[in-house]
Amino acid sequence: MGRKAKAEKPEAGDKIPRWELKADYLETCNCDFGCPCNFNGYPTGGFCEAAVAYHIRDGRYGRTKLAGQDVVAVYAWPTAIHRGGGTMRLYISDTAAPDQREALVEIFSGKARGTGPFAVFAGTIATIEDPVFTPIEMHIDGRKSHYRIPNACEVALAPHTDPVSGTVQDVRLHLPKGFIFRTAQAARSLVMKVFGAGPLSFDHSGKNAFFAKVEFHGP
Repeated sequence: MGRKAKAEKPEAGDKIPRWELKADYLETCNCDFGCPCNFNGYPTGGFCEAAVAYHIRDGRYGRTKLAGQDVVAVYAWPTAIHRGGGTMRLYISDTAAPDQREALVEIFSGKARGTGPFAVFAGTIATIEDPVFTPIEMHIDGRKSHYRIPNACEVALAPHTDPVSGTVQDVRLHLPKGFIFRTAQAARSLVMKVFGAGPLSFDHSGKNAFFAKVEFHGP
């Protein structure tokens, strides 16, 4: 993969364009269903490995429009997220124009600050790899959404079902003060694989997943 560098933390004095995003959000991780990080801050197994996808339905960074773009962030933390030491890589759709690529890197690396998890996570990342601009095959269908990055990542969600009747369960997690989402549909990962070497290589198929509609904006 690309060059590794120490993650840059946002500087308070930087001048940042106004920005906003409305996106479909797909989260998968190594945790058991529901993800205990949402309750007590400590992940299943004591570490966190996640692949998180965003399909931007509407958005802008200054005058740069971002609607229709896809971004996937993969993370690995050796312990709980808040204890730091994480590694991160961004995948951004190769359909993005140069100004869109720059804007998306600024937002999703946390440099553009604002609401959402981006700046929060930036404070826990020790190593950020170079962004990868690549085809992203993404299909949004709620808890049946799936996406694929050739030779890099494959994720497919499925709803929870009653093991006796097979009835689809409408399980939701509501976090009134959540900084990533306020309400999400709980799901499971049929497939959750990230290919590569080092910490950003894992397979947590059959574990926790969420689907949500999210909105974030700049400071």
